[in-house]
Amino acid sequence: MSITQRLSGALFALALATPAVAQAPNIVQDRAVFFSARGGGFNGLSNLTDAGPTADFKKVGFNVGGGVGVQLHRYVSVRGDFTFARNELRNDQVATGAKLNRYFYDAALQLQYPTASGLEPYIFAGGGGVTLDEVDSPSPSKTKAAGTFGLGFNYRIPNSPFGLFAEGKSWLYKLDGMGGALSGIDKTQFDVAWSGGASYKLPF
Repeated sequence: MSITQRLSGALFALALATPAVAQAPNIVQDRAVFFSARGGGFNGLSNLTDAGPTADFKKVGFNVGGGVGVQLHRYVSVRGDFTFARNELRNDQVATGAKLNRYFYDAALQLQYPTASGLEPYIFAGGGGVTLDEVDSPSPSKTKAAGTFGLGFNYRIPNSPFGLFAEGKSWLYKLDGMGGALSGIDKTQFDVAWSGGASYKLPF
């Protein structure tokens, strides 16, 4: 076989292989930095009193936030998040007009499972803090330790560093030492946020 025939055969084989490569799913990088922005609903699941008139933060409010993380491995990442959330105090299921701001800042270990379809379910758990600030109250804000955990689904847009995700996130912390409408409260709180957002991943 001549050199010309061999080159022709190699070029023909390359031409056949190119469409297959182009249609193959994106290779998931083992290491990357990722950024996220999100927003959605927020409410507390715990009562503030044990008996008598029931006080709680179960009225649905809102949350907005963002985060940055590092993917250490295809299936393992670490992430840091900031979330601002607000909702209203209720007494006997009646809104009181007293609102509580929460500033959550935490870090977590995340486990994700990327798939060829671009869908990437994940779970995470970690800890940090929350600053509690009663709106329009002269009482000083309080900062508490908080644990966090949650889960979500990220969809990687084909041939793009961007993704879209839906996420549920929760926090556990002690609500005490407050003034104003929350004076005398001494309860562990379980708050949840459900959000949608966008992510950006930068491999390295």
